[in-house]
Amino acid sequence: MRKYTESELIDGVKRGDDQVILFLMKNYTNNIKKMVNDLNITRYIQPEDVIQEGMVELIMNIRDNKFKGTSSLSTYYFAICRFICLKQYNKFKNIYQLGDIEIADNDFRDFEIDGKLACILEILKSMKKECIEIIDLRFGLSINGDKVKREVENRGFEEIAKALNIEYANARQRFGRCIQALLAEYQKRKAFNFN
Repeated sequence: MRKYTESELIDGVKRGDDQVILFLMKNYTNNIKKMVNDLNITRYIQPEDVIQEGMVELIMNIRDNKFKGTSSLSTYYFAICRFICLKQYNKFKNIYQLGDIEIADNDFRDFEIDGKLACILEILKSMKKECIEIIDLRFGLSINGDKVKREVENRGFEEIAKALNIEYANARQRFGRCIQALLAEYQKRKAFNFN
């Protein structure tokens, strides 16, 4: 594949040169796929969509003279793609997938109707104390038998870390491990139709 100078890249993108656009897209495909996978947002946006949306944004910005040349064009393109990913990540970061249901930090819905919540609560009650505690703190729930009610607003990981007297990073990691354990047990019970 041919190498391009910075001015050739800018002129090619401005003209809509297919070879230049393809060159930029191919050069960043692996990095952008890694970024999308690392953010765990493939359920909401595919790497190919990020690559294409980023290129459209790049072309529009160059044609509108928004690209000032303070960075290389390839760095600018990657930054656009990163922004698209982060926008998707921030949109869905507070939603936790539990098999066929989603639990959102800011929208803990009532799953009593189909028994899913009862199953989740049963699993939660059988988990380690540290998992019960951190999930309870994160979702702002009080477990009282099979009844769940909103006690407090959901807490951020800084507040949870203080409450548990642990580091912020440890709170995030513990929560992630506990949610994964809850998901694994939920999937196992669902597979065996065990409530």
